[in-house]
Amino acid sequence: MINVIIADDEPIIIKGLRKLLPWEELGIRIVGEAWTGRGLLELVQQERPSLVVTDISMPDGTGIDVLKEIGRSGFHTKVIFISAYQDFSYAKEALALGAVDYLVKPIEKELLLSAVQRALSLLQEESDELHNKNKLAIYEHKDRKTQLEELFDRLIDGDIRMEEAEEKLRMLDAGCAFDFFTVMILEPELNQADNRWGEHEKRLLLFAISNMAEELMTRHSAGILLRKGDRICVIINHNQETSISELASEIIRHAKSFLKITLSIGIGKEQLGIRGIRSSYQTAVEALNRSFYVDNGTFIRWTEVTGESQVSARELGEARSQVLQTFLKKDRSLMQAACETLFERIEGHSSGSREKTLIAAYGTITEWAEGLAEIGIVLDEIELQQHFDAMQSFTKFAQVKAYLLMVAEGILARLGTGGKDAQQLTTIKAYIDNHYRENITLEGVASRIFMNPYYFSSFFKKHTRMNFKQYLTEVRMKQAVKLLLQTELMVYQIAEEVGYNNARQFSDMFKKHYGKLPQEFRTQGSEKS
Repeated sequence: MINVIIADDEPIIIKGLRKLLPWEELGIRIVGEAWTGRGLLELVQQERPSLVVTDISMPDGTGIDVLKEIGRSGFHTKVIFISAYQDFSYAKEALALGAVDYLVKPIEKELLLSAVQRALSLLQEESDELHNKNKLAIYEHKDRKTQLEELFDRLIDGDIRMEEAEEKLRMLDAGCAFDFFTVMILEPELNQADNRWGEHEKRLLLFAISNMAEELMTRHSAGILLRKGDRICVIINHNQETSISELASEIIRHAKSFLKITLSIGIGKEQLGIRGIRSSYQTAVEALNRSFYVDNGTFIRWTEVTGESQVSARELGEARSQVLQTFLKKDRSLMQAACETLFERIEGHSSGSREKTLIAAYGTITEWAEGLAEIGIVLDEIELQQHFDAMQSFTKFAQVKAYLLMVAEGILARLGTGGKDAQQLTTIKAYIDNHYRENITLEGVASRIFMNPYYFSSFFKKHTRMNFKQYLTEVRMKQAVKLLLQTELMVYQIAEEVGYNNARQFSDMFKKHYGKLPQEFRTQGSEKS
């Protein structure tokens, strides 16, 4: 099976792409989804897929950035770009960098299928023998330092046999005289909203950080530095007495004193020999991801990280439901206590990963929305998208907690407005909107809010200026109009869809309401369009 990753900053687009093609029938397995450029890059480095289908414009790194990093990493991954804009310059750059295709939203099934099939053909044509031969030819023309950088990059990615790597190290006289290797990942804490940090400025900053870190590292050990996206990978060759934690602290202090920036550092597991470099790198990435939960300017050792979720999806769901129950009770103190429990569950479930944390936080808001919809409090798609967009800029878990608490406070305020009558009326209307297809009665609806049917009839007319039967008919007729104009269903089918068992009764009621029979109304509507 060919592995593919799908990425877009709109969850609904990812859902649509999953359904658009019969991926399994094409011999393709979807192994991951990403909403940001960094999330996609981490997934690519983790899964090393053969194919990526991604939006070209995403928060926290563009598709072009990811494609460049794929090229630098030497992966054989094929990339298909999708975009909401038919921008020639984007398309030109994407194709120049080796993208298979550039498709404009909304994506047509045939065009996507054609692009995927072309990617599969390219993958089939590329033989390992030709790839290795070309890479060796290029490799031999590079200077020693560049060759070393590429060699260690391939060791990190697991893209070279150990015997070959050991031979290359001997040939290049790498100076790795010590027994142990430890990898550190350095990441500057930059405010993404600060327009001072363009791509050019970031490159200069990373260059300065690399020079500083290399000078400090070579005082007591050996090694090499590589750029990985907006991060710097430091591969340290050292003896057992070397304190990597002290080196990390020194790098952080120098960055703050001389470069006026804050660094976070992930320290991987110490390994014996070059065979452990890839493992040390992976554990360093895991450790750095944990920086989402700690203060800026901190180093995190892998030994402090637990890779597996300590909280199950079921336990997380229970915490979300508990907060939802406090909304219905309109108890602010209970809500705040339930939120604290929820935050602990999110942290335990996400295992230090920023991406998992944001997914869990957004999932919390959508589950609240589903629960609130049942009582007539609607968080529409636009509002949910706004929540999703806002959270993409968060760099610390403290921001996530503050935001979720703000959303919870807003929900409480919304429930508290309008008094009891307004809340009961909202509940009734929501119930009718969801059950108008059924044989619902005044008595049945009155029981939903524990009200006497006679009192309910008076209550309903007072607040809606029509009786219950008139309101129900109004809802059914509006739905019937939609079905007449937007579908090809037969009249008797539409009658059933809007709650009438008798098509004749439905037609009579429709004519009484709109002055025309359903079929006449449809014909007239078609002529106008």
